[in-house]
Amino acid sequence: MKRAFSFGDKTIDAAVRRVNEVRCIALIGAGTMGQGIALDLLSKTDARLILLDVSDAALERARETLMRWRDGQVRDRRIREEDARVLEARVSFTRDDVALRDADLIWEVASERSEIKASIFQRIERTIDVERIAAVFSNTSSHTTSELAELFTSEAFREKLLTVHGYYPFERNRLIDVMKGKYASNETFAFGTVFADQLLEKSVIALPVDHHGYITDPIFQAMAAIISWDVRNDADIVQLGGLWELLTANPFQVLDLTGHMPYTESSRHFGQSLPAHDRLRGLYQRDGRSYPDWIAALEKKGTTGFASSARTGFFAWGDGPSPGPPRAVLDPACGEYVPIREISRRDFWSYYEAVEIDRRAGKVRSADALVHVARAADAGGRAFRRYALPICLYALDLIDDGVATPGQINLSTRAGLRYKVGLIELIDALIAQLTVDGLIELVRRARDENADDPHIPDILDIDGVAGPRQGRPSLLLKLKDLRIERLLGYGRFYRTPVAEVDVAATLGATPRAEGRPARGHPVYRGFYPELKFVEPSTRDRVAAIVFNNPLRGNVFNRALIDQLAHAWSRVLALHRAGKCGAVLFTAAGSGMRMLGADAREFNRGWFERRRGYVPLPADEAAASSRNAVQLFRMIQRSPVATIGVFGEKWGGGAEFTYFLDQRFDVRAAGFVFDSLERRSDWRGKNTYNQPELDYAILPGFGAAGELKRLGLGDSAIFELFDQGLTADRAHQLGLSNGVFDDELEALRRGFERARTMAKDAPYSRALFKKELTRHTVGTACAACGSVSTDQAVAAADAELASETAETFDPAKNPFIRSGLLTLLDRGGKPPPMDYACGETALPGWQYPAENGMADSPS
Repeated sequence: MKRAFSFGDKTIDAAVRRVNEVRCIALIGAGTMGQGIALDLLSKTDARLILLDVSDAALERARETLMRWRDGQVRDRRIREEDARVLEARVSFTRDDVALRDADLIWEVASERSEIKASIFQRIERTIDVERIAAVFSNTSSHTTSELAELFTSEAFREKLLTVHGYYPFERNRLIDVMKGKYASNETFAFGTVFADQLLEKSVIALPVDHHGYITDPIFQAMAAIISWDVRNDADIVQLGGLWELLTANPFQVLDLTGHMPYTESSRHFGQSLPAHDRLRGLYQRDGRSYPDWIAALEKKGTTGFASSARTGFFAWGDGPSPGPPRAVLDPACGEYVPIREISRRDFWSYYEAVEIDRRAGKVRSADALVHVARAADAGGRAFRRYALPICLYALDLIDDGVATPGQINLSTRAGLRYKVGLIELIDALIAQLTVDGLIELVRRARDENADDPHIPDILDIDGVAGPRQGRPSLLLKLKDLRIERLLGYGRFYRTPVAEVDVAATLGATPRAEGRPARGHPVYRGFYPELKFVEPSTRDRVAAIVFNNPLRGNVFNRALIDQLAHAWSRVLALHRAGKCGAVLFTAAGSGMRMLGADAREFNRGWFERRRGYVPLPADEAAASSRNAVQLFRMIQRSPVATIGVFGEKWGGGAEFTYFLDQRFDVRAAGFVFDSLERRSDWRGKNTYNQPELDYAILPGFGAAGELKRLGLGDSAIFELFDQGLTADRAHQLGLSNGVFDDELEALRRGFERARTMAKDAPYSRALFKKELTRHTVGTACAACGSVSTDQAVAAADAELASETAETFDPAKNPFIRSGLLTLLDRGGKPPPMDYACGETALPGWQYPAENGMADSPS
């Protein structure tokens, strides 16, 4: 939303203030990554941008890219001409280092080569005042933060350096890494994390300790590197690289789009700098080479992908401004480009069977299909065991070495590498279907299959007896010893990841017998790829739940339903302990948009235009409504106060807010099509939109009933469904409790409203919600004629009198003493209310059984 907010987290207050003070950002390097970062900063911040490069040609290409994007925004009616002029005025292009003196933040994205980075850092030191800047970011795929910090001579600059690394294409990829290292201050690390999270609107992997390439880059590098040494001809690039298409994309195609330089430079650096115990180090140290000769030949010729003058690399590409599909593939045996042949059905039949398994199940690249390939006796199965299993073991090493958590690795591969099945989900699926013993045997089978290879057996070692992991048995053996059967916890509705095992806590907190950890008692903690959960402070007692996938409009997909259910189970546990009285809901991203149910999940399997719509089975369609409404109803009826602060809301996103106690709206503006005048005008946009009837579906999350409950008449409801409501119209109708122009002000006011709501005594609030529900039901009964209106009113009045008596009974309402002392003893200092509910029975409410909304503990 172009500014940051702390959500009551005092530990980031200073970082939030510093982020909001950034007015000018300098990017050093105008290449592919620099251009992507510039596009992102132009759209997500109001800061001035300086693009600095030593090459006039690079600066001109960057200017063309940014102006082409600007023109596209105007053409697509996303911005006005005057907005485009403001965007253009915010960017300057220069070769002069003096321009850096205006920057509050410097981001180096020039090169992976350390000598070039050293030269740039020296220029920074000579040019700018370190006290002025908040931080220096360096984009790197292989260096550690400490390695780069030591290129500065000044300790003050070292304290300001972070490595901050995004993924191609930067402006359309939601993952970003922020790594601290040993020199950066805690203040700088907090600044970088908040900046990446709230201004860049990314999913942040924040690593306090150094690791070469963070989490994602070593995995991606290895996907290509481990195959590259076996490539002999064009078929190998397609067929062996095709293994990864079962998860994401052929890495050689991706490298052609990003350019080969980061890969080759990182391979050289990994070969020199990876620690001796890194399982994958041998991929970059073979006979004095960091990558095979056929890749070196491409580098020497300058045929390094789509951006090269010849538009060739591992593949040959078309001449248009966008890549499109490749038109040919390199045959390293002859150095020529040849037609791309189909993967052999005879040799790689398991690939095709995996696709068919998914088609029959209505799934897309599922874990079940991958396990099928892993066990297969064909070339596809052998490829999986030779190339994918070492990377699975590497992921387990990262956990065992304390570098990353299971959730971070899974998110990195899903978001950064766009795996359809996260790497840890794949490991869990292998364990679920094979058992831990079975997976151990699969690894040993792979080792035996490759016994004659001088390199692969060492990479596949799990016993700690050979190779770089000598003396470090694999985490796989510890999982067996502890009887941990999964590294992630999965949601109750759709079995998507919602939590991660804490290996250290499992080892340290479980009962021990005979000096060994007790088995079968793993400790799990919530981990939400689509949400941010901010714990309540002792002072405010307000938790925040932020829908956090703005690139997709914060859509309500199955994964989000599972994560929200798990997060709400945490809220209820905190409420029962007296630590949380209210929850603020909002959405990340400019405009705080909230879309409805994920349309991609309305189709059975992956939508293909040639096949058309494939209907969902009735039970799946019914479950999509039933599961969401069950969760929303629990949120609505719980004794926790709720408020939503949102901008545009569509479909199920709007429906969700109807279940909350209060709603604050941020006005939206943009081009709106006038169907009568047949033109688009810039004006206020609707913030409540229910377009379901236009698409021949129903509002399956309960809109009709909830809008009636909230007091809207039929005419107003039809108005909402037929044309939508602006924030001001919703406020006029009583649907909205507050309207704001400024997103940050809406959040500030919303949080303050939540803080005051959190002061309600739990017994009284629960009883009040019960009365509201009773009144709604009583009105409905009277309307349908089952009782008269007078009878309904009389029954409600009698029950109200009885419940009022209950509230004055300390045996039932333990909060009455401190509540009335506050009211009566105005001049004294009554003790603060203890909000813990413990075993107190709250009216109309029963806490679900432990873990009632999720499959694994939080």
